[in-house]
Amino acid sequence: MTVAVIVLVVLFVLMFLGVPIAISLILASISGFLSSIYYVPLEVVPQRLLTSVDSFPLLAIPFFMLTGEFMMSGSMGQRIAGFAFASVGWLRAGLAQVSTLTSMFFAGISGSGAADTAAVGKMMIPMMEKKGYDKGFAAATVASAGTIAVVIPPSIPMIVYGVTAGVSIGDLFTAGIVPGILIGLSIMMLNYWLTKKNNYSQENTKFEFSSFKKTFFEGILALILPLIIIFGIRGGIFTPTEAGAIAAAYAFIINKFVYKDMDWKDVPEAFIKAGKMTGMVVFIIAAANLFGWLLTAEQIPQLLVNLVTGFSDNRYLILLMFTVIFFIAGCFLNASAAITILTPLLLPIAIAAGIDPVFFGLIMVVNLSIGLITPPVGLDLFVVKGIADISYDKLVRSIAPFIVVMVVDLLIITFFPALSMFWVTMGK
Repeated sequence: MTVAVIVLVVLFVLMFLGVPIAISLILASISGFLSSIYYVPLEVVPQRLLTSVDSFPLLAIPFFMLTGEFMMSGSMGQRIAGFAFASVGWLRAGLAQVSTLTSMFFAGISGSGAADTAAVGKMMIPMMEKKGYDKGFAAATVASAGTIAVVIPPSIPMIVYGVTAGVSIGDLFTAGIVPGILIGLSIMMLNYWLTKKNNYSQENTKFEFSSFKKTFFEGILALILPLIIIFGIRGGIFTPTEAGAIAAAYAFIINKFVYKDMDWKDVPEAFIKAGKMTGMVVFIIAAANLFGWLLTAEQIPQLLVNLVTGFSDNRYLILLMFTVIFFIAGCFLNASAAITILTPLLLPIAIAAGIDPVFFGLIMVVNLSIGLITPPVGLDLFVVKGIADISYDKLVRSIAPFIVVMVVDLLIITFFPALSMFWVTMGK
């Protein structure tokens, strides 16, 4: 237990000083090895860092990152946004609804919250400002909708959890469909209410079936990509990793040879951007795995299982405890790091309480998706802050109602598991 205290103190001190999370995790782990009563050679550090990412399923991450970059290099993104305009642009809070629906479509392609937020924000925030929407509301709408990308498949955090916990990534993807749609619809309802309450711009257009049909057929090849990914995995046609490769190839072929609006010079740039994002995520995963391995070696998970189960064996109380832990962790940690650290610690408790590992992973990911918009380190907040050129305190005030709505969604998902798990069990 002494080692665990030393490690956690070192970790939080380093994070407070602004040291990058991956470096903080590695240095905290080294401090644990040095303070352990057992001799642990430091050669273990690079060995664990390498072996933790030597995993075939993790290859899905760069492929889905590359898919998102290819999508934005051509007109796939604009075609999806055009269909979203025709579908919901005529509603009250039309541009806000378009932003949310576009984010939901993008979520089914890239799996990265920050990437989707940046792509949608660059298109929609300036447009919403010109229409008279409050800048804070516009930024908050885009940031909150961007969180859906880590819930609707393909989700990079779900891939990380699947690898860490050893559960089916396909089942995790299936479990995320209904919660992702629920969150999206909830944000759209909040958009409607806030727009009416604050008397923001109201679009004066009407639904036009001809425009809907036109944009649908123009964007059909982009819109079916999420379906190819989901049904291909659930149908056993390909693995999640192969799905990522197929999605990247599909996005490249459609943009380059069908839509013919992607230049060859865009290809190296897409690879470089995807490589940078992948390197960041994988470095965090490796560092968090090392940290989790140390805690497991010190038998911290077993101590936590005994502590929690001794306190209560009520399944719903344990779920509520998980919700609080994940929410707090999401405020301070990157989703991939939080998953890799917390899964070895808390999954044994979940299994002991009779909680399905797939459902446990789902509520963890949904919780951590809210962390993308919670201070102090919500990544989506910083993405939209740069795009909208807005003060951080105004952005935090504007995002507060969206956090409340998403917490309500989280509680619904947590305490009504059949809502998401029905589709998982039905496919078996």
